[in-house]
Amino acid sequence: METPTKIKLFAAIAIIAGPFITYNGHQEKERLARLEKEGVTVDGIIEGGEWSRGRRSKGYKFDVSYTPQNGAPVKQTFKVTSNYFSAHASDTAVTDPVAKVRYLPSAIQDSAILVGGSTNFTAGFNLGIGAFVGGLLTLGIMFLLKK
Repeated sequence: METPTKIKLFAAIAIIAGPFITYNGHQEKERLARLEKEGVTVDGIIEGGEWSRGRRSKGYKFDVSYTPQNGAPVKQTFKVTSNYFSAHASDTAVTDPVAKVRYLPSAIQDSAILVGGSTNFTAGFNLGIGAFVGGLLTLGIMFLLKK
């Protein structure tokens, strides 16, 4: 496959994927704003954690138990940032088991986050817009250069 064809293909994929990435980033921003406004914060206990290394990145997770107001106890796994993981665990054990969990009463497990530690995808909003615009510009420039 020739380089101009690869560039066109990449640009076309960016134009198609950009709106989807933007939508997911927007949904995440709305969910976090709703959590900030309507969420309930309770104490949780970190029962375990793990970190894994991929070829390009690391992943950090904690298993946390918490009891929502007027509800049954819940155990949930949260993806967390490396700084949060380091503050609460060493390579072999949990060093600080106390965590704050924030959730929406209407959707407890679907909305729960660890206060100050959960990962999010709000950057997807800007990334998606950039991919879409970049794809359009690339195809536009290639079309003009072809003439």
